[in-house]
Amino acid sequence: MGAPILDEFEVKILALGGSGTMGQVAVKTILEGQYVDQLIVADYDIDRAKQFVESLNDGRVSACFIDVQNTKALEDLMSEADLVINTVGPFYRFGESIVRAAIKAERNYVDIMDDYGPTQQVLELDEEARRAGITILIGMGASPGITNILARHAADQLDEVDYIQTAWGYVGGVLRPASAVSRKSKRLAEHQEEAAFDHFLYNAAYKAPLFRDGQFVEIVPFEDGEEVTFPNGKGFFYYFGHPEPVTLGRFINKGIRGACNLVGLEPEELDVVKELGAKVRANELSAAQAAEKYPQEVFARKQQRREVVDLGPRVGGLHASASGKKGGKRVRYGYGCLGEPPKGMAGSTSVPLVIGAEMILEGEIEQTGVLVPEACIDPVAFFERYMKYWVNPPERVEDALYEVIEEL
Repeated sequence: MGAPILDEFEVKILALGGSGTMGQVAVKTILEGQYVDQLIVADYDIDRAKQFVESLNDGRVSACFIDVQNTKALEDLMSEADLVINTVGPFYRFGESIVRAAIKAERNYVDIMDDYGPTQQVLELDEEARRAGITILIGMGASPGITNILARHAADQLDEVDYIQTAWGYVGGVLRPASAVSRKSKRLAEHQEEAAFDHFLYNAAYKAPLFRDGQFVEIVPFEDGEEVTFPNGKGFFYYFGHPEPVTLGRFINKGIRGACNLVGLEPEELDVVKELGAKVRANELSAAQAAEKYPQEVFARKQQRREVVDLGPRVGGLHASASGKKGGKRVRYGYGCLGEPPKGMAGSTSVPLVIGAEMILEGEIEQTGVLVPEACIDPVAFFERYMKYWVNPPERVEDALYEVIEEL
């Protein structure tokens, strides 16, 4: 299975959750690559899947029903494909069992797993995946995914690495009053990707791993955090439960002693997530119930804004930094993207998934076993691909990323 799949007579892709918000972008993107002879959009919501396939008007694509909790049916369906891409969430519910099915079916697999619990569980399946001769690439989205690759790029600049930050959020920007709150906030309040909010509230509620002084400790998300340095200044971001600290210390072998994942939120978002997270921990709400309340409550509170607060130029998004030694001096290198694909977070999550799938198809990723982005993907090669999907893409990778260098 390590040989390029493109050498085969025909390439058949299975897209689990392929008619969801992330799945649709992934399917459309991978179809543009001309690598696919057949693609199956498999979803529990078969009506939505059929409507999406019909809208594509592409003879290579078909729809089918799948309940990912039906292990036998899932294994049988996977066995029909050469490669599986998976966007079914939340991953804390479905992640491990789907990977086990891929191993049983002996099929190469890529997902956007963004929960730390199943990430830890799936890493333990490495030997089983190796024996099956397949590549299981997990967390190939935005965060984790792009953040991990940025972290590796930062670590590559250093002789020794002792600490890594991954983060998502912004420094600067304008907090506007109710009359100018974005339409996006209103759309989120009405309805958006339920699994994404479920994941967010689940990871905001329960104790999460932080890699500190060479060992894992548990922290309560959003109770504390660290400063993150962007080109336009520093911002205080909060610890958040995510897979990056679980994998970075395992796969970046330069003496790393600590790693964390951080989130920067607007004031209303921070207040609401703290309140709802506390209610989930107290068993007053489930993560799913909190996820339903979160966007509506954030929108309602943003409507109460009265004044414009100008915090200066807005810079940020997905960010990572590595601290350590270079030439005998202690320094920190930080990187972030200066652009992104269309469709916001769906684009930033699904396009990396497709790039990972294409790298497996082309044989650029040859390793077998359970892998994460920082373990098998060269940052420059990735960003050369990724920036081509941006609006007004730059010509060079150097122009696609900002760089922040600090002496420590």
